[in-house]
Amino acid sequence: MKRRSATTMIRSLAGILLLIPVMFCEQNEVCAQVLSASEQALTKEKVLNLYVRINAPLDSVWERVSTEKGFHKFFAPSCKLEPKTLGFMEVLFAPGAPEGQRGAENNRVLAIQPKQMISFTWDAPPQWPEIRKNRTVVSLRLYKTSDRETLLTLSQAGWGVGPEWEAVFNYFEKAWGGFVLPNLKYSLEVKPVDWREFPKYAPKELKPAERF
Repeated sequence: MKRRSATTMIRSLAGILLLIPVMFCEQNEVCAQVLSASEQALTKEKVLNLYVRINAPLDSVWERVSTEKGFHKFFAPSCKLEPKTLGFMEVLFAPGAPEGQRGAENNRVLAIQPKQMISFTWDAPPQWPEIRKNRTVVSLRLYKTSDRETLLTLSQAGWGVGPEWEAVFNYFEKAWGGFVLPNLKYSLEVKPVDWREFPKYAPKELKPAERF
C-alpha cells in the first residue's frame, strides 16, 4: 500500500511539473511571441565558420588536431596540448619572444569527443592587448566523407562588439582560412610543416579554406 501511494504521488508531481510551463505560457503572451526580423538581425550571434576537405582518413586528421605531436606538424613551432576537458593548451608562433608576445598562450580545452570534435579557448594577437585579455571559443569538427577523405569545419564564436573586435575577426578569418587550415591540409596530404627558419621553408601558395 505504501509503495502504491508513493508511486501515485510521484506520478502526480510529475504531471504538475509538466503543466507548469504550459500554465505560465498561457498567462504570459511573451511565450507566444517570436522575434521580429529586425530583432533576429540584432541578436544574431557572430561566428566565423570555415571548412576544408582533406585527402586523409578521419583517424589521421583526428590525431593531427587532438595531440601535441600532431599540433606541431601544422600549427606552430612550439605547442602544448593536454587533450582533456580543461586541459592546458598553448600554440606559440614565436617561442623565444617575451611572455604575452609568443602566440596563443594559457588557453584551455573546453570539450573533446574522440574523432568528432575538440573545442578550446583562444586569445587575440598581442597587437590588440585589450581584446587579448578576453577569449573566444574555437570548435573543430570532423566528418568522414569517404575512407580517404575528411571534412573539417572550424567555428569561432564569442565575439565582442566594436572596431577592435571587428579587426580581430578579420585577422582570424585570414589566419585560420589562409594559414592554419591550409597548413593542416598540406601536412596530411604532402608532409609536415618545416618550422626551421620559419617562414623560409613554409608551404607556399596554398588554397585557402572556404567560408560557410
